[in-house]
Amino acid sequence: MRLLRIVIAVAFGSLLARPAISSNCAGTSTGMIPLTDLGTGLYHGVQGGLYPGGSNHRPFSHDSAGIQLAQSFAPLDTLGNSAPTNGRIVLISIGMSNCTMEFSHFVPIAMADAQRNPRVKVIDCALGGQSADRILSLSAAYWDTVRTRLRGQGSSPMQPQAVWIKEADASPSGGFPAATDSLLRNLGTLVRNIKTVLPNVKLAYLTSRIYAGYASSTLNPEPYAYESGFAVKELVAAQIAGVDSLNFDPGQRAVHAPWLSWGPYLWADGLTSRSDGLTWACSEFVSSDGTHPANSARDKIADSLLVFFKADASTRPWFVAATLAAPSATATLDFTASPNPTQGAVDISFMPRAGERWWLDAVDVSGRRLARIAAGVASGAREHARWSPPGAARPGVYWLVLGTGSGVRAQRLVVLDPR
Repeated sequence: MRLLRIVIAVAFGSLLARPAISSNCAGTSTGMIPLTDLGTGLYHGVQGGLYPGGSNHRPFSHDSAGIQLAQSFAPLDTLGNSAPTNGRIVLISIGMSNCTMEFSHFVPIAMADAQRNPRVKVIDCALGGQSADRILSLSAAYWDTVRTRLRGQGSSPMQPQAVWIKEADASPSGGFPAATDSLLRNLGTLVRNIKTVLPNVKLAYLTSRIYAGYASSTLNPEPYAYESGFAVKELVAAQIAGVDSLNFDPGQRAVHAPWLSWGPYLWADGLTSRSDGLTWACSEFVSSDGTHPANSARDKIADSLLVFFKADASTRPWFVAATLAAPSATATLDFTASPNPTQGAVDISFMPRAGERWWLDAVDVSGRRLARIAAGVASGAREHARWSPPGAARPGVYWLVLGTGSGVRAQRLVVLDPR
């Protein structure tokens, strides 16, 4: 009898007596450097930055192409036809559990935002368990879920024109760069699938994983969460380099994918502050696995998404109300702010076309305008302005938003503690 009890305990103990898995709250840092701070530095021989050359800014030609596409957006009906009066500009999410947790918090704040273009409708189409490796086939059940979600919101697969993508492979293995290369291939298939299932999607924004140093499972721990950023970077770089299978320009050859860009880059090394002040605390993750974001993190990411869609040069023309957005011509502004990061005043310079009216605002992360820094009519020479964050301004991320007849540009400004 005693032997029988031992056998039962061995066979079923993991089901009956296993202690609950909880976050590894001791994992407050990995020592890895965020891609945005790594810049031209190297990680295992691979350069940092979000874009080629270690830059965190889109190359000019790719940026201009995205702005042109953004300015071509028009409300569509559910058949994909232009419908200025009662149509919609639909923005959706595509991705896994982390994606739906975060985007579902973004949807209500975006739809309630007073600056949102009233024709924009935001719909969460991400679904738990749908990692990149599981939705490679167009016959995967996930794509039926996307269609169902859209129809449930009075939309259809013909209406979305922009998408936010957040994906990873489940339980990756193989180290770097093998696992990153696998995710890169899967993301390439994913964006082509999006263009097939949702043919009117023109713009796609990708975000890699947030911090996973507190993870207590093999679902997507570090360093894989950090390294997923390199997969996104290489995917966007491949499109910029003109890879045929990622072509978005019908003037060049057959279109296989939307235009691709980074959305917000949200990885930070736990409690080690990023240059813009971003950190991730253990309390911001669900305690059962240390991998999925808790409500506080979901709100933080939702706020970052709102700032991005209101400020980015390729999103503002269609996401922001027409009375706030700029006229529809390609922006070619040379717009700089220095020093950045800053502990005090920042010097801003730009060169709009002669005769153009321009305005320059300082905006906080919630999209609230802090100041109209300056406004005028361009003389044809370089314009200069100076802004000092108010004494009550907290250290963190702000935006300098420049509007002219040629478009809108935004520069992210990092304000450091002056002490």
